[in-house]
Amino acid sequence: MKLNFKKQYVFVLFYLLISVSIMQAQVATVPFENDNLMFIKVKVNAHTEPLNFVFDTGASTIVLDETVAKELGVNSDYQQPAEGAAGSEVYNVALSQKLHIQDVTLENVHMVLVDLERLSKRGNQKIDGIVGADIMQQFITRLNFDESVIELYKSIDDIENVATYKVLPASLDFANIPQVELEFTLANNQKFSGNFLFDSGANMTFLLNTPFVNKQKIESIIGKTIENKAESLTASSTFKIGKVSNVKLADFEFGEMPIDLSKSEAGVMASNAYTGILGVKIINRFNTILDYKAKKIYFKPNKTYANEFEFPLSGISIEKEAEKIQISNVIEDSEAFTKGVRKGDELVSIDGEKISDIKLYRELLKQKNKKVALVLKDKNGSAKTIIITLRRLI
Repeated sequence: MKLNFKKQYVFVLFYLLISVSIMQAQVATVPFENDNLMFIKVKVNAHTEPLNFVFDTGASTIVLDETVAKELGVNSDYQQPAEGAAGSEVYNVALSQKLHIQDVTLENVHMVLVDLERLSKRGNQKIDGIVGADIMQQFITRLNFDESVIELYKSIDDIENVATYKVLPASLDFANIPQVELEFTLANNQKFSGNFLFDSGANMTFLLNTPFVNKQKIESIIGKTIENKAESLTASSTFKIGKVSNVKLADFEFGEMPIDLSKSEAGVMASNAYTGILGVKIINRFNTILDYKAKKIYFKPNKTYANEFEFPLSGISIEKEAEKIQISNVIEDSEAFTKGVRKGDELVSIDGEKISDIKLYRELLKQKNKKVALVLKDKNGSAKTIIITLRRLI
């Protein structure tokens, strides 16, 4: 009996030591809500009320909504010009602030104060701030899309089963945003490759920067394209959507998907320092580990890896304005535009469904080959019903 008791005691002690070691190795587990963007709860300075921040691997600095900053008493210390998506902008900067994320405190951080209202209109949630590189520079960061958590570690050796991931080198040559190499093939079998910013805040598969599009004459060889608009922090930009037949990221291979072609003449999408931007619609198909110090990103397919990519069907973009859902853009080469859907119309219902949840409306507009009835009100309050068929536009 004594021998068995000792064995059991040693086993329990060993188990406890391992558990303590794991707890010390993993600094924090931060849950996120996956609503096209990754929303996490953050506290600023000594304020106890958690705010809605977007975790964004493409954010080289912390951003705080300027209205929230006033409410919290966070004041600008100086102004600084910076290169944004649409070109050079002058931003207000608050120095030496604190961010609290779970049990982690980021000390002495600088925040750019920007009006985030236009970005908040994309979804159901108000965006109070954005954070990215300031976390990833301090911790090994694992993005687990299967369980919707961000795990922070002190060392890559603290993470179990790292050998099951595929590791890729990642340069940090542009604004501390990681870049990875991507290869893609057009319908005419022409192959291209280049370095792409790893940007989980970009709601796309991937985008080709203007210099690359022009140099390689992509528009003339990619086939049919449609024109669309997108919102950045401070401006809107026009781009074209085309399609590719194949994409390779290391040993991982995808089939047909839509891609964006930048038309920007200034800003990050007009840079020739890299080929383009790798967005969340590819990134979220992997659980990834970002090791900034070693300049490596680890990839492991998750449960969404094999899902088909979504192509534009309705030609309609929507946003939330107060409690209303509005049409923010209509692709002119679409049945919706031909039948009279216009920017600024209020979307009252789809097939009789009146919903305040913009995400659910978007889901209703993804039903391929289905006819849907849209009830809208124009800017004068006049109602109209328009029936469209949700077909691929490219």
